[in-house]
Amino acid sequence: MSRGTLAASALLPLFLVACEPGGITVGDKADTGIGDTDPGDTDTDTDVDDTGDTDPDDTDTGDTDDTGGPILPTYDWLVDCNGGGDFTTIQAAIEAATSGDRIALAPCEYHERIDYISKYLDIYGLEGSANTTIDGDYTGTVVNVENAESDGTRLAGVSIEDGIDGTQGSALEVYYASLKLEDVVFAGNGESFAVAHLNVAWVDMVDVVFEDNDIVAGGQAIFADGGILTATGLRADCGAGDYALWQHTATLLLDTELTCDAGYGLLSYHGEIQVKRSRIEGGIAGIYAYDEEDTPSERAYVYNSAIGGGVEGARFEYMSVYVANSVFWGADAGLALLANSTTSWMISSVFTGSACGISADVAHTASHNAFWGNTADTCGLTATSSVTSDPGFASFPDDLSVDASSPLVNAGYPDAAWDDVDGTRNDIGLGGGRWAE
Repeated sequence: MSRGTLAASALLPLFLVACEPGGITVGDKADTGIGDTDPGDTDTDTDVDDTGDTDPDDTDTGDTDDTGGPILPTYDWLVDCNGGGDFTTIQAAIEAATSGDRIALAPCEYHERIDYISKYLDIYGLEGSANTTIDGDYTGTVVNVENAESDGTRLAGVSIEDGIDGTQGSALEVYYASLKLEDVVFAGNGESFAVAHLNVAWVDMVDVVFEDNDIVAGGQAIFADGGILTATGLRADCGAGDYALWQHTATLLLDTELTCDAGYGLLSYHGEIQVKRSRIEGGIAGIYAYDEEDTPSERAYVYNSAIGGGVEGARFEYMSVYVANSVFWGADAGLALLANSTTSWMISSVFTGSACGISADVAHTASHNAFWGNTADTCGLTATSSVTSDPGFASFPDDLSVDASSPLVNAGYPDAAWDDVDGTRNDIGLGGGRWAE
């Protein structure tokens, strides 16, 4: 098979890639255009936001990159509900502050709801989310960023609890604005259509958790409609809702876990998605992504990820789909493809424990994959298999790692562009390829 058969079109700026001439689209590991959040990035940009950053005013502890050792956090205003700061409430500090100011929160439980009131401010708990809480006392949405707050708006090191809103976001509303969330825990919020409601928003999440929230039937932990969402280290559970993440936007997920026992880990409507080094599970499907019923234009990329569902691991409709070094499982199908672009391809991946490993209604390229424990390996397409024996997972489906004796080792797509990080031939499954770590 020629390398040209797997060529993919260039991605949108959110998903910057470099195309090997005549070959598979491989890509920079990956700049997002909004504050690079990929901890495995190998480019030379100066990231000032994340782990490994060079911002001398950063509030993370144990930073080994800043010269001169750990940097003590600096701030313009200190809030302490016990009276030891400039203000006892966060909102009072916001009203006094000027855009660009830093507002530090002493460890405390703040019983209030806050609004950034058009200012781009950095608000952060000095001792992290385990020690600082903003409690809405079930009086409405806890945090509002709804007045065109610009890049530089941040909330970090806090837990957000006891918000309530049955029609929009119980804990967070972001509307036509930008926000970075870092070390934020959303827990114990009640009667939620969505815990976080993002509408035409540019949101970057780093080490954010959604757990133990009261999400209504049909609701979701995160609702993102328009804009751009990037997440690194996100963990979100839908509770009694139907979606961990519902999105109609451009979304990049890195090192993320989405879980929804009753429905879908990720539902993507008419949006672009890129999923790397992540685990997405749903009682119906891990991923359900679809475009309008016309010429497929939206794209989905799934690399080094585990995607499982009670019925289907993932279902894609009317899209261009590119899959590498991933594992799919579901009772009916590991991967179901309906009316997708014929340019779609699946390589170096495992399809297991399904009535049909890959189901499709048009021809796609499926090369150097592994099939195990399926009633039928493929339905509706022809696939080139490298492995049809037990892959030797450490503990399926919880631990999908393999040891050196696995038949998946050195059995993946034999192109140098897809070599493992140690320079050997691509392994099949999560441990293979350049994005494995």
